[in-house]
Parts: sequence; C-alpha cells; structure tokens
Amino acid sequence: MSNNSAALLAAMRLPFLLLTFAVVLLGIALATTTNIEISITSAVLVMCGALTAHISVNLLNEYQDFHSGLDNLTEKTPFSGGSGALIIMPSAAKFIGKMTVLFLVITIVIGLYFALTIGLPIVLIGVLGLAIILLYTQWINTKPILCLISSGLAFGPLMILGTYYVLTGGVTWAVFLVALVPFFLTNNLLLINQCPDIAPDKSVGRNHFPIKYGINKSLYVYLAFALLAIINTLAILLSYNFPALAYTTLIPMIIAPVVVLVLMKRAAIINNIIIAMAVSVMSAIVSPLLLALAIYLS
Repeated sequence: MSNNSAALLAAMRLPFLLLTFAVVLLGIALATTTNIEISITSAVLVMCGALTAHISVNLLNEYQDFHSGLDNLTEKTPFSGGSGALIIMPSAAKFIGKMTVLFLVITIVIGLYFALTIGLPIVLIGVLGLAIILLYTQWINTKPILCLISSGLAFGPLMILGTYYVLTGGVTWAVFLVALVPFFLTNNLLLINQCPDIAPDKSVGRNHFPIKYGINKSLYVYLAFALLAIINTLAILLSYNFPALAYTTLIPMIIAPVVVLVLMKRAAIINNIIIAMAVSVMSAIVSPLLLALAIYLS
C-alpha cells in the first residue's frame, strides 16, 4: 500500500464513522413508521452522503491540524488527538487535501440531487451542515458555546431531520424530539475528547468550552447533557408505549455519566480519561442503534 493510501485510510478514522451509521439508521427507522413507501435508493444515497460528509470533516481536521502544528503537540489516544498519519507520512498532506475536496464534492452532489428531486428545504439543512464542516477547525473551535453544540447539531437534528425529510418529504416535532438524543450524546462525546487537549489546543488559538471554562465545569455540563438525553429518551419511550425491551436503549446512556461521576468524585478523571472517552463513545453509538431497533420493531 502506498503512503498516500495508508495515510488516507488512517486519516478517515473509519471506526468513528459508526456514529454516522447509527444516527442515519435512526432517521431511517423513524421514516419507516409512516405510511410512505421508503425508497431504498434514497436511503442508500442519504447514508452515502452522511458518510462522505463525516469523512470530509475527519480529513479536513487532519489536514488543518497538521499545517497548524497542533498534530505534533497532541497526545494521541484511540479517541482523540487525530490519527497522526501526516506526522508519519507528511508527504501525503497534499493528497489528503485533495481527498478532502473530493469527499466534500460528493456530499454536495448528493445534496443537490435531493434538492432537485425532493425539495429545496433540504438545502437549508445542507448549508448548515456544510458550514459546520468548513468552519469547525478554524472558527467554531474559537467560540466555546457554539463549539459545545455544533457536533451535536450536525449529528443530531441536521442528520436525523435531513434523513427523514429525504425519505418522507416532511418533518414532525416527534422526529425533532428523537433527534435530540444524538444531539446530547454527541455533544458529550466531543466535550470529553477535548479535555486532555486543553494545553495544545490553546497554544494554536482554540478556545473551546474546556479551555474557556475549565474541566470541572465541562464535566458538569457533560452530566447535564447526559441527564437530558436520558429524560428525553424516557419521554419518547413512555409517550409511544414501547415494549419493555426498548428500555435497553437507556443502559449505555446511564453507564457513561455514572462512570464519569465516579471518576469525578475520586478526582481521577484525567488519569482515567480513556475510560471516560470509551463509555462516551459507547453511549453515542449504541444508544441510537438500540433506539432505531426499538422504533423499527415497534
């Protein structure tokens, strides 16, 4: 395998695409609850568009962090700090830049196709998503509150509502309520991942929530988001009379904040940050999958 190909595969951060897969499946499951016949072609295309958008974000972050020097400053973990691919293979940087553009163009083309065949309202969702992709590393990361909610906005309301609209031609408040589940969980995923990188991020001009307000306040926000996700999911399950098995959706949501709370009480959160990250990843990916399964089976 060439250096370019190896760097591309690493920079794409393929395991993280499971989050997109889970969230889009949740949107598709919601669409199946209607009396509208779901187009398999549209479902596949919307999944492809979401995945290429996520890949373009990952590649752009790797490319920009390499050129800013941040890549050399962060300590790599399985969940944060980037892949380090361009540190090992710096000659692949130009290729990664080109691939970023390619995946972004594919995303835009799929979005334009839906705008022309389904309706123009999808353009608003697409433009907001595109803005988050392009502005996240260089600008959004300097705005603490916006940075706090931008990832959740992209993987929650934008992705869920976009998927549902493409497949059904409309949106409902109930769908928006479900979209809040990945909103809260993804916000937490990115928030906890930022905690160990405060010093290097600050050195390159970033000013995200943990930099601005510190780790303790960030962890209280994490617990608040986790509680909101649990309450929101419980309201959904109770409102629509889901069977008892559907309540397993809550298990990953409960495990993550309990683990973080225990680590906070022991003043050991940073020393055990990998554990906190792992349970946050589990919560963000497994909970939407379980909720999607519950909706589909019900």
